Amino acid sequence: MPKAKKVKVVEPKVEPKLEPVPEPEKLVPQDEAKLQPPAQAVAEAPVSDPDYLRQYQYQNVNNQPTWGVPSTDPDQGSKAEVMKKHLLSQEKVGIFIPKAETEDPTIKLSVTLNGYRLDFPKNVYISVPFNVAEVIRDSLNQQASALLPFQIGRNKATESALS
Repeated sequence: MPKAKKVKVVEPKVEPKLEPVPEPEKLVPQDEAKLQPPAQAVAEAPVSDPDYLRQYQYQNVNNQPTWGVPSTDPDQGSKAEVMKKHLLSQEKVGIFIPKAETEDPTIKLSVTLNGYRLDFPKNVYISVPFNVAEVIRDSLNQQASALLPFQIGRNKATESALS
């Protein structure tokens, strides 16, 4: 006698019922203030000061390192004075200068343009002239690209070989 084949009974798939997703709560005006990011500390002179760069000026005065006083102003008729006037006439740009984790917090970023030296604090947002922001950006980009070959995560092959 031939064997009877077993027939598989296919049960219909039961799809879970989708429940409507509740709408997110609407923002009310009192909640808007909570969504604003905290204000960042900005190291800059009062807006009324037309010479806001003076606070970043550095010069050795009587063999004493000195920052941000009128005696640090460039000499009359020098290239540095012309550069300072040019920078003060430019639009201000807000930037953030990062500090390395192991770096001493008292170390400042020094930028010298035509003999006019400015020392900027790190790890704060500051307002600087557009040309100074370009010089700082270029410097940070060059530093990052110079360090790139020495980073573990520079490409997938190196990363997999080292792990």
